[in-house]
Amino acid sequence: MAIRNGIYTKLSLIVVILLFFLIIQVVGIFAMYDESKRSALQSSWHEMENLATLIASQMDPDALAEIKEGDENTTRYKKMIADLWEMQNKHSDIRFVYTLTRKGDKLAFLTDSEYGHNDFTEPLIGYIYEDAPPEAFAGFEKVSLRKTYYSDEWGTYMSAFAPIKNSTGYTVAIVGVDISQEVIENRMRSVVNTGYLILIATTIISLLLIMLIIYGIRIISSYQKKLEKSEHDIQMALDIAEEGIWEYDMREDSLHIGGGFWKSLGRDNPGWDHSISIDKVFSYIHPDDLEKFKAMIQDIRNESGPDRIMSPIRFRAKDGTYRWLRVTGKVVSWEGNVPLKGMGTTVDITDIRQYQEDIERMYEKLIIFDSITRHDIANKNSIISLASEELALSEPGSDEQKKWLSEIMKASDGISAQIRFASSYQSLGSGKPRWKDIDEIITSLMEEEHQQVISIINECQGLFLYADPLINRALYNLFENTLRHAGLDTTYIRFWYRIEDGTCILSIEDDGRGVPESRKEDIFKRGVGENTGLGLYLIREILRITGLTIRETGEFGQGARFEITAKSGLFRVEQQS
Repeated sequence: MAIRNGIYTKLSLIVVILLFFLIIQVVGIFAMYDESKRSALQSSWHEMENLATLIASQMDPDALAEIKEGDENTTRYKKMIADLWEMQNKHSDIRFVYTLTRKGDKLAFLTDSEYGHNDFTEPLIGYIYEDAPPEAFAGFEKVSLRKTYYSDEWGTYMSAFAPIKNSTGYTVAIVGVDISQEVIENRMRSVVNTGYLILIATTIISLLLIMLIIYGIRIISSYQKKLEKSEHDIQMALDIAEEGIWEYDMREDSLHIGGGFWKSLGRDNPGWDHSISIDKVFSYIHPDDLEKFKAMIQDIRNESGPDRIMSPIRFRAKDGTYRWLRVTGKVVSWEGNVPLKGMGTTVDITDIRQYQEDIERMYEKLIIFDSITRHDIANKNSIISLASEELALSEPGSDEQKKWLSEIMKASDGISAQIRFASSYQSLGSGKPRWKDIDEIITSLMEEEHQQVISIINECQGLFLYADPLINRALYNLFENTLRHAGLDTTYIRFWYRIEDGTCILSIEDDGRGVPESRKEDIFKRGVGENTGLGLYLIREILRITGLTIRETGEFGQGARFEITAKSGLFRVEQQS
């Protein structure tokens, strides 16, 4: 969508620029109209001045000075007329070429290029030019130009006049050059028409470009809709498969992440167009997986790195738990040998990992259970066999017979205890770990095993541990073990917790005799204890399922203290209302 909007914006901008250019061009053409008219007019003025000067330089001033009325039919006069006629024909824009001389305060004709042509045969020499413009009189001094139209009996013209001087510098006559209004207007019209043609041509080209761009927008829109539909279908398929797409821009060091990723974490989807900094992504990763993820990013950035990366990474969900996501990707864009962009997918594999961990726990449990069962039952069976042989040899009713019967019963009780242990142990890990309310569990234990003599202190309100469901059994066994071994001087059992460096430590302590330093680890071993020797061993096994640990940290003679440790992510504390 963002790409399409970007294309539309650019194309629309081009259309606006073309329209703006077209408007400027129209305004420019109209502005050029007046300028073109002035330019064409000035060109005509310069041409008339130049022609008048040129023709004046080619005239014979002495011959003109000797002309008198009645010379129209002389050979020399006719030659002068012929020369003027030739000059006029050389310059097609000239309508009339003629010479004038002073006659009192008037101007009179001497020669005219039209004389003898176009039925012009009336006497010319001395003919008074009644409508002579002021510029004609000024022409006796210097080249003079009539810059506006004027009309006489022969038409409407603009004229230029140039002096014809003899060798002494005296002006004997002037040359007049007339260009008709029609010729000048045609020149200006031609220039304007050229401007109109340019305007029409550029307008047509601009409109064609605009139409082409609009057509291109429609084509792009059509393909973009198809592309968006394909992307939507792909995204739907990925959503169904619970996969997320990511794109890593190595120049910006940021990512665009699809909805599947955010859905897996239960977080709000900021949208594909929203860029996420790599540091923000780092903040979601489990501390134990952060270095591994950074190494993956470095592998992508490294031009000699692997073609494809894939690794399971834990990301923190909105509820504070961690979800396992399989991150897969590869480099998809290069600049030379330098990678620019990586793309890949994320798949939520939390359930798969849980199943794997369950299987691993079950396998480990089977190994331990097999070892315990074979070893202990074999030992007890050996005792029964030996005792049975001795029993057969002993006298009925004798003390020896009673002794061996007692041994057989003890071995039988041991096998029964072992079977009871196996019954409890086979349920380890059979239920999925969940958040357990420790305050609720302790309260329940207090109701079942309440002792009037010993005070039970519960300071675990709001504490939850992520543990196997059998943690109830573990805390019950620990509670029972404390009651059994505390001693007559014990006055209280206290349940409390503290948070240190992001780790929760749940303490169960009393003011009894405590545990000697030399036995603090031995008490958690199988076979150590006054009964079956399985209590604390079983407790440790239950807690170990979800990564919880237990140890004894009390001071002998001052009381026992059992500390259950839960790392970050395995505990939470809720405010009590």
